[in-house]
Amino acid sequence: MIIQPTSLAAQLWAGAAAGTTAAADSWRVGTLLSARIMGQTDIGKLLLDIGGMAVEADAPGGQLPQQFQVRVLTQGAQPQLEIVPGNTDERVAMQGLRERLPLQNGYAPLLGVLAALGRRPVARMLPAPLRAALATLEAAISKPSDVSSPLGMKEAIAKSGAFLEAHLAEPKHETPAADDFKAALLALRRALADIPTGRPGTQLARPASDTPPPLVQRALVAQPRAPELSLGDDDIEAVVGQLRTDTRAALSRVEIAQLESHPQAGVWMIEVPLAAGRGYDVLQIRIEEGQPLLGDTEGPWTVGFAIDPPSLGAVQGEIQLRVPRVSVRLWAQRPETVAHLENAFVVLRRLLEKSGLILDHFSCMHGLPTPSSAYSAVLLEARA
Repeated sequence: MIIQPTSLAAQLWAGAAAGTTAAADSWRVGTLLSARIMGQTDIGKLLLDIGGMAVEADAPGGQLPQQFQVRVLTQGAQPQLEIVPGNTDERVAMQGLRERLPLQNGYAPLLGVLAALGRRPVARMLPAPLRAALATLEAAISKPSDVSSPLGMKEAIAKSGAFLEAHLAEPKHETPAADDFKAALLALRRALADIPTGRPGTQLARPASDTPPPLVQRALVAQPRAPELSLGDDDIEAVVGQLRTDTRAALSRVEIAQLESHPQAGVWMIEVPLAAGRGYDVLQIRIEEGQPLLGDTEGPWTVGFAIDPPSLGAVQGEIQLRVPRVSVRLWAQRPETVAHLENAFVVLRRLLEKSGLILDHFSCMHGLPTPSSAYSAVLLEARA
């Protein structure tokens, strides 16, 4: 597979190839360079970091890992780079993504069934092991009050399922935590596997949904709740069948987020389900640790998030931290939510000051950012 840089990258490479930049020695034919995906431009080109240089390139005809190596094949105004096959771990991760992407969906369909069962007597007709597994899943879901403090948010992220295997690898964690979301999904899948398959074609009547997967190179998209379900006593087989489909989709999704999280690159994709009111919402989070600048002891942190609770509508945000300075940008779908968030500006500034941080910038805009990249336009300009 070949990558051919374009646009800004071509000019930089041309300078390097001509020996007019300090990076000339880095771009010799045959040189191996580290590369990682930074996002996607508004016109669909990949934005890559190759050897510390921001590079635009046409998307190759295949899925790229978050990190990989390239070999310089040719120089000139439009150089060619060969993608070097990754190690076994990378190939296994790519195979895992290929297997799970067709199966995944958002958490909302499963959480919608869980909410409906909590309000309908039909739940009492389900097999006892299945009811116990559903109760375990419900107990693994955080509440908004749980994530309103730094410690509560840390605990909610820890039990989101993204770190289940890492916790199990620690000597003190011999069994999955009872409140880990992925562990609860696995228990629900086992309970469903023990129930005989019902009649083919038996399913609940509800709109189809297709939530984009939590990939690093994709922008965050706020996930609304699934439409409320009406369940009757005759829907037992349909409920069990729907739970099988939705549980498999949710497990595939949390595993995609795990495969997309790269501690070595400082990138984590996390989704935290929240129980609120008569239903459940999903808080999607993207955390990135940047590289420190010359003279800095640590790099900047960027946290993106998206959520769509019925009371507020879709809200997205981007927080950039370069200690001690913080920049906060919010987007809200509803104008009344914009006003509500703007009124919280003074409170936010005081909370940050108590933590020794300085709020450099705060903005809240009406409407949602265009989901064309994992990075905002300002970040793209800063990295170009």
